[in-house]
Amino acid sequence: MATLVSKRVRVRPSGSALGADVEGLDFSRLVAEDMAAVRRALLDHLVIRVRGAAIDDVAFTRFAEALGELHHTPDYSRSRAVYVPEAPYVTVVSNVVENDQPVGDQGDGELNWHTDLGFTDIPTRFTFLVAREVPPSGGDTSFADMYAAHDSMPDALRARVAKLGLKHQRSHDSVGRKRPGYSDIETDDPRELPGPVHPILRTHHETGRKALYLGRRFGAYIPGLKLAASEALVDELWSHAARPEHVWTQAWQVGDLVVWDNRCTMHRRESFAGQGRRRLHRLQTRGERPQ
Repeated sequence: MATLVSKRVRVRPSGSALGADVEGLDFSRLVAEDMAAVRRALLDHLVIRVRGAAIDDVAFTRFAEALGELHHTPDYSRSRAVYVPEAPYVTVVSNVVENDQPVGDQGDGELNWHTDLGFTDIPTRFTFLVAREVPPSGGDTSFADMYAAHDSMPDALRARVAKLGLKHQRSHDSVGRKRPGYSDIETDDPRELPGPVHPILRTHHETGRKALYLGRRFGAYIPGLKLAASEALVDELWSHAARPEHVWTQAWQVGDLVVWDNRCTMHRRESFAGQGRRRLHRLQTRGERPQ
């Protein structure tokens, strides 16, 4: 059932661990009361979706700016500096190739569980995606509730990791491929890969709630532990985080606008190889150093 949260905006929870549809937004007139309702829905449901959003990239940018300071993705994670001249923060997630050049990044394969830009000192707060083209099937995006993962951890496991950090390696992507600029790295030993260390149990900057905070499984390492012990503990954390009861899956339709909070979620994408064109436009807002 949808709940009226402003004069115009309704929020309809997904019925799963996280996620909600937001209805009634007027993107041509972003009223402060409505945007406050959107932020509240994000804090309550972690992921929100607007179906059938009739929104160009300029309006898309304006909407994202109303929720925080935009920032560019790192140079090595996009194939062009600017895709849309009138909306320079927009990047493209797609498998589209034109004139033998990729129009965007990330291809059409599976993307394993990860948190956006956890491999930077100050990771992304909110990520925004709007679907411009989608294949007939495949390419669904699943989200995992990291509050629920924290709260449902066995007491012994939570106590064990309460004061530990996790290195979020920055040299490889979520499927283990080297990023541009790191071709000289010869090792796959996670102890030797570069990246910042963030707390495994993160306190959300706005809600004050604790969340399990993981980045990408490949190259993850818990400093201070022997490699075998780190690998075993990291595997245990990832297995717990992605339990089905913590997950909601988004099946994309053209016009879907989805926003999620990277401070308390992880996400993954299923493969859609050979199933058609998929093109989503992306924006991100700057977060804060995890604590």
